[in-house]
Amino acid sequence: MPSSNFADIAASLPRLPVPDLADTASRFAAVAKPLFSTQEYEACMAKFAHFMANEAPVLQARLHERSTQHVNWLEDWWNEYAYFENRASVCFNVNYFFGFRPTLQPVPQSRLAATLIDSALRVRQELESGAFAPDQIRGKHMCMHQYQYQFATCRHPGETRDHTEVYSLEESSHVAIAHKGRFFVLRPPALGQDRYAAIAQIEAQLQRIIDTTAELERAKSIGILTAALRDDWYAARECLLQVSPENAASLRLIESSAFLVSLESSSPATHQQFSLECHCSNGINRYFDKNFQILVFANGRYGFNGEHSLTDATTDMRLCNTLVHDVESLAVANFPAAAAESEAEEINKAISYFDATVSAHELSTLTFDSFGKEQIKKMKVSPDAFVQMAMQLAYYRKFRQVPPTYESASTKAYARGRTETSRSVSDSSAEWCSSMVDHPEATSLHAKSELLRAAIVKQSQYTAMCSKGQGIDRHLLGLQLSLLPGEPVPELFTDPVFTGSRHWKLSTSQISDPILDAYGWGEVVDDGFGVAYRIDSNSLSFNVVSQHLGSQRLCQYLNDALMDMRFLLVNAHKEPHQIKAEVDAVANVLRSIKLASSRTSPIHTPAHAVAHELHAADELGRLSSNEVICALETRLSRFVKESLSWAMPSTS
Repeated sequence: MPSSNFADIAASLPRLPVPDLADTASRFAAVAKPLFSTQEYEACMAKFAHFMANEAPVLQARLHERSTQHVNWLEDWWNEYAYFENRASVCFNVNYFFGFRPTLQPVPQSRLAATLIDSALRVRQELESGAFAPDQIRGKHMCMHQYQYQFATCRHPGETRDHTEVYSLEESSHVAIAHKGRFFVLRPPALGQDRYAAIAQIEAQLQRIIDTTAELERAKSIGILTAALRDDWYAARECLLQVSPENAASLRLIESSAFLVSLESSSPATHQQFSLECHCSNGINRYFDKNFQILVFANGRYGFNGEHSLTDATTDMRLCNTLVHDVESLAVANFPAAAAESEAEEINKAISYFDATVSAHELSTLTFDSFGKEQIKKMKVSPDAFVQMAMQLAYYRKFRQVPPTYESASTKAYARGRTETSRSVSDSSAEWCSSMVDHPEATSLHAKSELLRAAIVKQSQYTAMCSKGQGIDRHLLGLQLSLLPGEPVPELFTDPVFTGSRHWKLSTSQISDPILDAYGWGEVVDDGFGVAYRIDSNSLSFNVVSQHLGSQRLCQYLNDALMDMRFLLVNAHKEPHQIKAEVDAVANVLRSIKLASSRTSPIHTPAHAVAHELHAADELGRLSSNEVICALETRLSRFVKESLSWAMPSTS
């Protein structure tokens, strides 16, 4: 178990507050209104008023009583509701993945994996010994409770609900290795010896696995079972356990390991391939129930896949930073010179489910390098809120509606805190999206800019409120779960607006760390998108997953939205005729370039004409609005004036 001083830190932190009923009611009214028709909204609010006058005070009193009896009134409920009672696949609907930046020079797969194993084990040793320094944000301690589940834990499927088992240090001193569908046990040397020698010993063991392992038929690999629906995995696991004691022992070795390392045979070349491989690969070299899996590919790329039920991605990032640092400082240095298989009839069913689910999904990525955090801050707006509004505009352009949007906000400033839902939609964001898309000629550039800034401010304020334990979604969930067995369910809880406002068509979260090259997860509702994003100093990155709702198209809309928003905030002070003059100037230059590129023979392009056109192209950087140029250069496939029609309202 991690150091007992973590418990002391938790005891010193404030308890998660129970928000005021009236505050939650007014906040729900504000965030739900833009999502539905007036008739739907008013019907819901009438039910809300009835709820507030009747059932709510009793349920609120129960919540307050619960908050005096638990360190965190939400913790157990949230674990059950969000994770253990969830019967969906953890691979596609729960786990998150990271893909790390490449090393400056190639590192052999076995050396890379050995270094990662040594690094992770040393982090575990720090946790166990008490040498692991507490997390802090701006000098304030954050709750460390999740770290007790980081190593040697495994989720187990149950008949109706799952549970997580934490294994003792003595039983979990080994590391599970997966390669070509087979699983192995690696018992690393003691950490007290020379570090390079220890890594070399691990490397030799891993290289033997790589050199001698034959590919296992996919229909015989148990790893893919962990990606199945939880009911199916439970049935398959029970079957495996009942067939023979050897199966039970083999599963126990995998599940009790400190963590799992997957030695992948694939070599992802593109960013999108890398993201997809870290997300799910072909399923056979994974055990998605493990607390975390380190992924090492044949070409020296590496990543991470985390099970989400008891730890959050932000917690795992500290371990991941150590992993990457050690790889980049140790793996390039100069070094001194079998497990049981299990079969189940359910495997073919799991393979069919896995392949069908992969085929049913579309994963697309966008690396946007026109600007990033530093340039956004110069516009005097929050970078995170800016990106949230870009997602709102992109979705609106594709579907002509604002979506219920989830953004993760941390509550780790409270004892055993995890997350709250920061809702990104407001009346200002909805009005701004409409002004950009529905009738762009009806409002000026300045008016659009003011709406955008108002939407950004509201989103930032809401997120800050959530981090202080004053969000509405966990509170409303707590009120629902405070109902006693047999009590009638308030009509509000089944109202389509109440439930629909929490149907997260955009499920979003950001982790911005320079070690990451990929980051993502799946959608949380069948008709929605999972959007992971990173905000770096001079770039923005997105990973978009959906069930073929148009992930790639949404990425294109995101690209356009980001360019349009920068143009809007930078040029809001300009008059329509100034915008039109600049657009016309750029259009003329682009037409010249297009004419030059369409000529198939240099005979038809006199030297002086080419020089003139090149000179015209060079003038792109000298026009009075570089923002116009950036917007146009990335959208040449569209007619120039159409692409910026929203920026030129009618002067009549």
